[in-house]
Amino acid sequence: MDYTEKIKAHNTPKDLFETPPKNLRIIDTDFDSDQAPPVVKQEQTISKRQLTGRLNRINFQDQTLSLNFEHVKDKRIISFHEKPLPCFGGKLVCLWHEKPDIKQLYSLYRFRDFTVNDEHGVITVNASLVRMSDKGICLSLPETSVQSTSRKAHRHPCSDLKVNVVQNSVVYSGTLTDFSPFAFNVEILFSPDKPSDWINLKDKLSLMIADGHEALYSGDCRILKHTGGNKKKNIILEPLGDTIQRFHPREYRSDRMKLIPSPDIVFEHPFTRKPVNLKVIDVSGSGVSVEDDEESSVLLPGMIIPSMTLAFATNLFFKCKAQVVYRKSLAADSPKRPCTCGIVFLDMNPNDHMRLLSILHQATNKNLYIGADIDMEVLWDFFFKSGFLYPKKYAFLQKNKEEIKRTYERLYKGNSPISRHLTWQKAGVIQGHLSLLRFYENTWIVHHLAALRSDEQLRIGVEMLKHIGSFTYDCHKLFSNHMDYLICYYRPENRFPNHFFGGVAQKINNPKACSVDSFAYLHFRKSANFHTEPGDSWKLVKSTYEDLVTLESFYERESGGAMIRACDLTPDQEMAERNELVDEYKKIGLTRKRLIYSLKQDKVLKAVMMVNVTDVAVNLSDLTRCITVFVLDAEELTADRLFWAVSVLSTEYSTNKFPVLIYPLPYANQEAIPYEKVYTLWALDGRHSDDYFKNLETLL
Repeated sequence: MDYTEKIKAHNTPKDLFETPPKNLRIIDTDFDSDQAPPVVKQEQTISKRQLTGRLNRINFQDQTLSLNFEHVKDKRIISFHEKPLPCFGGKLVCLWHEKPDIKQLYSLYRFRDFTVNDEHGVITVNASLVRMSDKGICLSLPETSVQSTSRKAHRHPCSDLKVNVVQNSVVYSGTLTDFSPFAFNVEILFSPDKPSDWINLKDKLSLMIADGHEALYSGDCRILKHTGGNKKKNIILEPLGDTIQRFHPREYRSDRMKLIPSPDIVFEHPFTRKPVNLKVIDVSGSGVSVEDDEESSVLLPGMIIPSMTLAFATNLFFKCKAQVVYRKSLAADSPKRPCTCGIVFLDMNPNDHMRLLSILHQATNKNLYIGADIDMEVLWDFFFKSGFLYPKKYAFLQKNKEEIKRTYERLYKGNSPISRHLTWQKAGVIQGHLSLLRFYENTWIVHHLAALRSDEQLRIGVEMLKHIGSFTYDCHKLFSNHMDYLICYYRPENRFPNHFFGGVAQKINNPKACSVDSFAYLHFRKSANFHTEPGDSWKLVKSTYEDLVTLESFYERESGGAMIRACDLTPDQEMAERNELVDEYKKIGLTRKRLIYSLKQDKVLKAVMMVNVTDVAVNLSDLTRCITVFVLDAEELTADRLFWAVSVLSTEYSTNKFPVLIYPLPYANQEAIPYEKVYTLWALDGRHSDDYFKNLETLL
């Protein structure tokens, strides 16, 4: 007797045919098929042995399959999502998770099949019903089953990720169930104050995925399909783009290197929590491109990878935070549909980034070394031979030579968080040298640029300028490097820096991008007779927020350049001493202190004085250990009054003599201050690297 005859024999009431039992879960197949593009269904045969392996994997992972029953009259389908027991032969047993009414199930429905969903598609199994009871169901497996898919790529189940869907200012909460490179399956719960009718199925919406407070993805999508009712829906969303613009586009970018052997990227996927390992095609200081199979790809443009490892070998790897920025198909006709994906570094440990850049820059130029260990005797020998330590400069430093040697050991040895150095070496001999020092919160100073006198001197100097520009471009994007600005002090009569640094600023012709400002430079002796107080109306006090607002306005009128921002003198409501770098210097046993004072007459701001304190000769011209004076109002501010204030602040220095920089230069001339030389401060905003490279090339 078949199911229909059994129902007739039992004389089942007609209303049971029309209304399914409440405890039977019904599959809702409501969707707008006209919204989804037509796809080609692909099928393949799965043997009983292969099926048994899939079923045991489902049991091992504590997942479910779908038991499908068909209504004998109207062909409506109901489904039970149950966990299979281990399968060792031709039979499959599932115990009910939510026990149905077995009598009603026998009366109204016949067993149709069961389905297994995984990333490869849907396996439909036309099994035979052996037995069904209040405890569970036993099925006989066929010799073969059919796996079918109409998906362009595998779906990957997700790890309970929370999402927000935003459309026309309404935010819906939900869960990401699974995803592929081309679609998201999102389950959304609705409420009376946010009903499902408010979603416009024809309009785009924004999807935001997060894990706790960590944002993982956001992007615009369109609705391909939706199933469910008024309280809950599963929505299939298609991303609208396969490329994002993470950073402002640049014409001059990092060199992309194809290295042998090629490294891999390794990470835990932020959506699935499963490990991913992909081969790198090329790598730069800003990111990598990787090869992938489009059908099984797990990389989505816009997806953030909180922790990724760039692995070159067992003991050579770099950890970073990264983001996928594009995915491109390489050969549409290929069965595997290979694709390439671009990944940009969002942040990386500064020392790891320096080591990576060292590999890449040396792959470009075998003579260039970044951050390499240096024999300090060889370095000092280079400083003297190149003329960088000329007699007058050495006369100023020689009294503290032992302290200076210890300072440079700390700067050049180990993993210093505040210093970087580039050397041009040939046969182990240093031919050129340039170093960087993090001196303000987001600013590095370029100093110690020198090359041995030779036929290659100019070429070496130019190459180092190119590499420092490329180095800055890569470092600028990573927050941990704090390299928003580069600054450099040079003397205008020195032709090389004046031609290139000064020439770049002149050709850019945008002081907000790159500026030059001139200072009078002199040495102040504590024993000088500047101790006479200028009178009760003159006060030297710590600078306030309003004082820095006034300084900023003055500099804007005087120059309009980048110096105030680069020197971390922009107004801040929390006027601390701005000693954020103290701990970084302490890590390698060095001193860093910065104080900001205002000289006022009857509460009228006359000058702002920045007191920088570091160890002797961190910069060999001691420009990192000096008082910088910004004169805002020269009226009645005589040289004596100015140097009285310098004398008061001189207690911050242990030596009897230290440098003073005075800005603007015309004030020093007006007051006939006997300065020794003029220094130009060059400042470059890292966001304008294109301007730097473009104009540097015109000067070569």
